[in-house]
Amino acid sequence: MMNTSNNFEFRPAKAEEMKDFFKLERYVFADNSTPSEDEENENPLRPEMTTVAFHKGKMVATSAGLPFRMKFDGTTIRVDGVTSVGTDPAYRRRGLVRELITSRLHEAHEKQIAASILWASLGAIYQRFGYGLATTSQRYTFDPHLVGFQFDEKLEGECIRMEKEDAMPILLELHEKYISDKNLHLHRLQAYWQHIYFGKKSKHHVVLHRNANGEPDGYCTYTLTEARGKIPGLDQTIDVREMVYMNRNAYRAMWEYIRTHDLVMEVKMWAPQDDPLLLMLLEPRSLRSQWNDGIWLRIVDIVQFAKSRTYARTGIVSFEIAEDRECPWNIGKYKIDFDGKQVKVTKVNGEVDFQIGINGLPTLLCGHSPLSLIANSGRACVLNSKKLSEMDHFFTTRHKPYCPDNF
Repeated sequence: MMNTSNNFEFRPAKAEEMKDFFKLERYVFADNSTPSEDEENENPLRPEMTTVAFHKGKMVATSAGLPFRMKFDGTTIRVDGVTSVGTDPAYRRRGLVRELITSRLHEAHEKQIAASILWASLGAIYQRFGYGLATTSQRYTFDPHLVGFQFDEKLEGECIRMEKEDAMPILLELHEKYISDKNLHLHRLQAYWQHIYFGKKSKHHVVLHRNANGEPDGYCTYTLTEARGKIPGLDQTIDVREMVYMNRNAYRAMWEYIRTHDLVMEVKMWAPQDDPLLLMLLEPRSLRSQWNDGIWLRIVDIVQFAKSRTYARTGIVSFEIAEDRECPWNIGKYKIDFDGKQVKVTKVNGEVDFQIGINGLPTLLCGHSPLSLIANSGRACVLNSKKLSEMDHFFTTRHKPYCPDNF
């Protein structure tokens, strides 16, 4: 793919240009760390995944997309994981990011990829391009000495700290089981696992939980670092990378394991909005939970995306998308028909139940927020108010959408 517009050339980077790609990316995101000598091989991005802008032979703007498979309410779909979007400050305000993003969306459509996802440096930028808020998360920051459970449970099995190399095959298997019914978790690329846990900067520890029969049913990965404690001796911090569990016993046992680190004064951890911990603790406010936005999702093909999940109840729901600048093929009226087993999504004419913006639709279809709330925010207009309660239930998902993987 090559495109030339207004003296700018847009194309994938060549292998010999990837060093400049990562150099510009580090500047844009204020990354002052020293790159490793093998940076190009350690990073999962490859030249063919990039879309770059050049001006007179100089690289001035970057973007890339990782070919992820994502869980969508328990089913699996392909998505373009957009990353590394940045512009040299001297070339900003010239529409380069819009050109790069639109190019990636059109390429995804040609490849029959239903959606594009990203972590937004600024939500205001990507909402202009049709991305909608798809996941949110909680950030816990707490003193483990002050966090106690409100009820006792007899815990079975044991937590065992393992070397990453030995634990990795088990982690891969457990992760796939854990996300099997989840919503917006990613099937991780092998290169992603390698980058996170075996890159030269990785300092992660692994603890595995085995049940009473010795079978693995959970794991926790984390870093343990020295800090300056307010109390003499309490000079360590734990930053939990992820906690995967098959049952409440494993979940609680790993929390108890974290609390056994007597020299730790602070634990940090990300969690989904439907994390059970808040209902398990004696004093939930001790977590000092903070809300954060997560994945922003852009629907590339509405029919393909909407039929990729099942729905919470049988029924027929119709809606209209009146405007879509980047993906004009999405404009129109749609009917979703779910009989309990099969989903049919078709374009229709006539009256519809509601109208919604293209960046409000991901929030609804991903199960992040009900239609009534989206309408109250001004992102949708309910035309058939008698069906509103039914439609709120229709779009709910078993699990709240959540993605713990930054990219």
